[in-house]
Amino acid sequence: MTATRATSAGRGGGQHLHGHKWWIAVLALVCGASFPYLSRLMNANERPRLLQAVAIVDHGTFALDPVLARGIAAGPDVSFATAIGPDAVVPNKPPGATVPAVLAYGLQRLACAAVGTEPELATLTLLSRLLGAWLPTLLLAGFAARRLGDDACARAAVTIVVLATPMASYAHVLFGHSLAALCLFVGSTWLLDALGESSPSLRGRATLRAAAGGLVAALAVGVEYGVVFAAIPLGFALVVAWRRGVRQPVLAAVAAAAVPIAMLAAYQSHVFGSPWSTGYHEVVDRGFAEIHGRGLLGLTTPQLGDVLEDLFSPHGGLLYWAPVVLFVPMAWRVELPASERTFVRVQLGIFVAMLFLTLGLAQAGGWRVGPRYLVAALPAIMPALAVVLRSVGRREIALALLAGVVMWSALVNTLAANWFPHLVPGGNPLRDQLVPLLRMDLEPYSLVDGMNGRVAGLVWVPVAGAVLLVAVVVHQVIAIELRRRVWAAAVVVVVASVVAAWSVPPADDAESTLAGLAEIWEPSGARQPKRVLLRD
Repeated sequence: MTATRATSAGRGGGQHLHGHKWWIAVLALVCGASFPYLSRLMNANERPRLLQAVAIVDHGTFALDPVLARGIAAGPDVSFATAIGPDAVVPNKPPGATVPAVLAYGLQRLACAAVGTEPELATLTLLSRLLGAWLPTLLLAGFAARRLGDDACARAAVTIVVLATPMASYAHVLFGHSLAALCLFVGSTWLLDALGESSPSLRGRATLRAAAGGLVAALAVGVEYGVVFAAIPLGFALVVAWRRGVRQPVLAAVAAAAVPIAMLAAYQSHVFGSPWSTGYHEVVDRGFAEIHGRGLLGLTTPQLGDVLEDLFSPHGGLLYWAPVVLFVPMAWRVELPASERTFVRVQLGIFVAMLFLTLGLAQAGGWRVGPRYLVAALPAIMPALAVVLRSVGRREIALALLAGVVMWSALVNTLAANWFPHLVPGGNPLRDQLVPLLRMDLEPYSLVDGMNGRVAGLVWVPVAGAVLLVAVVVHQVIAIELRRRVWAAAVVVVVASVVAAWSVPPADDAESTLAGLAEIWEPSGARQPKRVLLRD
């Protein structure tokens, strides 16, 4: 491949990723050492996917009905599967995120058969999260670091996006956002690199890479419908390449992308009776039906109130949970080789397209950490962020501000991820839930707890580990002579951020919400966990 890639080492030296196995190992630990799970609390986003996996493996059907007949509730995130039966229901999301749950349940059944036990919902939830959220996050991190240069700045950009944005929380839950992010970033990167190939001798290889890129990027739509908006900047890149005479890679990418789309259409025909019908057209819950009935499946022109909510609110705002995006536009002014400039700008185009989608969708309902519909596009800012880290040089104020907001957001995001990733919308999540849970010694399960015991204090391993890892990778890209002054100023920024966040008024029902969580908290709540068997 002749597409020029930035490989300068920034201020931290040019060691390659394989020389920093500690980095990916620590990332794996902090993204997966805790298991937030409450058996008495309905996780409506995950539950239908898990039950559909059971239905597929045990009963050979997409419909949840055989599993629901056992008395296991599916929650409100379901739709009528009119083509299967008049009362049949399926998840209201696309089927892509069910795939890792199917694999998890298959493995769970084999393990249970070997030891003579029956599969439980809690274990299926853990396995599905590991395969469908934690593993995709690590694969994405490794892939992105290699593509962006395998240097200190690349690792810093990747670490910041994974741990100092809402991606940290969604690496713990099977919401589909992490899997969609992996497919979209890998697919779009392969595609753009293939379109930028200028050597005639490598055009055949570029065509294969373009086909792979189109295929993988389109798979993301089968995980999360909103990712289809990424087709706008990617389609523009295809048109430009076609006009440059790059024909075979463009045709290969389009043809390959049609395969996952055709598979999704076939699923929708089988379940809803038409390739154009989605789960959002057939939702069971009347409130959801009203929301999805507005505009295009709930997508409308952004309103001022929604924009302010999605950008600034402490429970769903982008700039609260991922303030690092404010530094990304700095990359636009940096001179780069033509192919790399195209790569960075098209990726930013994907982020902007998905941001517009987020601003036009109603997000008031449902528990979330930050703007969750934007999570699939957060990796798209990694290339620009790596460019910024390489170019910021000796700009002491910029470095201090960046280090400060990154440390703040790493703290709040990893607290949310490792304590309770489903924050109730409204109020002040830091003061209403995160810090009180810490004070009450209510920790989630950890990987060494199992599902029956508890080892106190282990939540500090992923939280402290994440904050320390972010500090280390940022430290490596700061010039040695600036480090003391930059970090001193960064501490001021962190303290100011915490004070500002703490000053947000609490929710009216903050005390009752916290009391309800404390009562059913696992593994140390007042009530015993609810054991849910998936088979007789």
